[in-house]
Amino acid sequence: MRESIERLKVHAIPCFSYPEIAVTAFKRLLDFNTWKHRGEEAILPHVRNKEKADTLINSILRAGRYEVGEDAAMEILSHYGFTFPEKALAHTAREASAIAERIGFPLVMKISSPDILHKTDVGGVKLNINSEMAAEDAFLEITSNVRRLMPDAFINGVMLYEMISGGKEVILGVTYDRTFGHMIMFGLGGIYVEVLKDVSFRIAPVSRREASSMINEIRTSALLKGSRGEKPVDIESIIDGIVGVSSIVTDFPVIHELDINPLVVMQKGALALDARIIFERQKSS
Repeated sequence: MRESIERLKVHAIPCFSYPEIAVTAFKRLLDFNTWKHRGEEAILPHVRNKEKADTLINSILRAGRYEVGEDAAMEILSHYGFTFPEKALAHTAREASAIAERIGFPLVMKISSPDILHKTDVGGVKLNINSEMAAEDAFLEITSNVRRLMPDAFINGVMLYEMISGGKEVILGVTYDRTFGHMIMFGLGGIYVEVLKDVSFRIAPVSRREASSMINEIRTSALLKGSRGEKPVDIESIIDGIVGVSSIVTDFPVIHELDINPLVVMQKGALALDARIIFERQKSS
């Protein structure tokens, strides 16, 4: 067969050793043809309050801050349709106890400081707080850990959040590429993104149809649609989130990196539990 194969190659006729490879190649041609002939989808305006986000971002940059963690990032993202668990800031252990009683249990407690982005690394996070006494103890332990490991860090207090159970964790991200501009990333959160590297990318701006394709592209998408008797999560909320991060970086190109990890998606709705934003450093005149 070698002579026949060579004659096919000379005339640029595809020749495959196994039928599976031939079928895969044909499927790629079909996908390309479908993509080539589909109509353009308009990038619909996303629900947002650009003016308030602009005021907040400008105040952060004027203060010389180019990397913001949870609290400031959440406030910015709230103006682009993202919702977060109920939270409140405690300045003392007794105040933490009172807030814990009001919000209810279980709770998550995290240090609030503009100087600390990776809170877990400095003992600044406590999970499964189940009583008022535990909230007081956690406040004292968190603040002691931070003062010991980062004595120069400014501490606003300790933030208390309602603890979210159930749902599926996904990650939304943005990176800036010098060739393509802002790249939007989606994948399952937690160990899936760290171990499996199961993510998809698009160039901003991203339409709802493209966002849906991003979800379907990851290998573990079946976990979101319900498997082994589990109920599916709210896929439309994930699409809203992807379009949301696309909208904010389109409106504010000064954002170079953005992470929402995790975004917990329920059967109805989604809540962002943590966020981080990195801005382009301003060039001195």
